[in-house]
Amino acid sequence: MDLNTLLDRIDSLTVYSNIKRDKIIDILKTILSKPKDLSAVAQLSARLMEMAEKSGFSGNLFKSYIHHLMLRDENTFTLFCENNENVKDTSLYSIAKSDIETINAIADIDLTELSSDGHMSAVLNEISEYRPVNKRNGADFCKDYTIEEVAAFHNRYGCGDISVYRSFRYNEKKNMLTGVDYPDPITFKNLIEYEAQTKQLIDNTLSFLNGYKANNVLLVGARGTGKSSSVKALVNEFFDDGLRIVEITKEQIAKLPDILKLIRHRGRKFIIFIDDLSFDENEIQYKYMKSLLEGGSEGQPDNVLFYATSNRRHIIQEKWTDRSSGSTEAEIHTQDTLNEKLSLSDRFGITISYPKPTPKEYIEIVKGIANEQGLVMDEEQLKAAAMTWELKQKGMSGRTARQFVNNMLWQTSHEKGAE
Repeated sequence: MDLNTLLDRIDSLTVYSNIKRDKIIDILKTILSKPKDLSAVAQLSARLMEMAEKSGFSGNLFKSYIHHLMLRDENTFTLFCENNENVKDTSLYSIAKSDIETINAIADIDLTELSSDGHMSAVLNEISEYRPVNKRNGADFCKDYTIEEVAAFHNRYGCGDISVYRSFRYNEKKNMLTGVDYPDPITFKNLIEYEAQTKQLIDNTLSFLNGYKANNVLLVGARGTGKSSSVKALVNEFFDDGLRIVEITKEQIAKLPDILKLIRHRGRKFIIFIDDLSFDENEIQYKYMKSLLEGGSEGQPDNVLFYATSNRRHIIQEKWTDRSSGSTEAEIHTQDTLNEKLSLSDRFGITISYPKPTPKEYIEIVKGIANEQGLVMDEEQLKAAAMTWELKQKGMSGRTARQFVNNMLWQTSHEKGAE
């Protein structure tokens, strides 16, 4: 295919028009129109190498990048595929198929033919058979794709950032979800004790993922008992089953209608997660959430659940004056005030309690984490050291146990090095 024809095909992309605006495609178009522009060829090579080391790509970097770009694209066709809509025998399908064939042709460009300069030719050869510093196993983007394969990919993983990221935060200024590049890798294997709580949380989530009715969940209990870690472990466990998590702050609760618009019609299941949820008596953000959970004008979508953690069982601060009164008239208003403060926690269908561990449970957690981290110590010495650590720190909890083991790993390593 001659250069002018290739430029025309890039400009002809319709369903996948986003690809035309990609920076690397812009550089490619510059090279195709000015074949002797060594600066553009060098810039293209540098960007591809940067991408490869970030993503762990190997082999033909340009082909991998173009196909990765295609599979990341969010457009009308890929959104229909994400929702498992039957688009075959439609005009959209035919146009998307033509675009995918064009993208395959673009990806098949032989970069080594873009420059006759000796140094740049050597660089382009390396780019075409790249060996990254940190090689990772992942999808093979060096192959050409059929439209059937593209549709199957989006049906399984979604499209856009949802196909790549498992955890998101909400960007208020741009009104968009931003993927978390390095989410907490915690898994249920890392969480020791609290088996009953874990089972209840997983069962509810599996019901949600399998299309059954499920409940919003409030996880309450002492600090450091694994409430937040349990929620984050869910998305690591069930990402391939279509689960995603959106973590928002208490201050963003008023933005929930905007957030729900972003995910209501997506073909994945979302947990909106609010960590350490509590309100002082003069804060009113809870009213937005209460209205949503009880079925206000903005209903809760079928593909969304709310999971929250709190150190307060009733979330909203209570005072003794809420429960006492000096007159019959005041007593009525007092009860109204109390009911209002209890109403938000009542909207969560399931409340899971995470009590502070007993000394025996705390030691079991310590032993489990020590085994997981490869800490070798006499059991009695480990117990004594763990209890001493707990007294000097913030009480018995899974977090305290993990902090203790981390400290002991350094100490034992340092002692061995000093011998």
